[in-house]
Amino acid sequence: MAVKLGNLLPRGLRLFLARQSEHISEINRRYAKPKTKMTRMVSFALLLLRLYLIFLVGILFFKFFTLLKK
Repeated sequence: MAVKLGNLLPRGLRLFLARQSEHISEINRRYAKPKTKMTRMVSFALLLLRLYLIFLVGILFFKFFTLLKK
């Protein structure tokens, strides 16, 4: 007998969460395509920042797992 998570929540909370998810979906649809034009230099700078962020998160995970091993 499978029980859905929605059945465990009170009706008011389910309605609130449904409205909020609809609101978030609407915002995501509205801003899915950027309205500003970016130069190649800006795109390159954003790419570098994204790679730098991934690198920092990688270092963070590496440090976490090496500390876990000890």
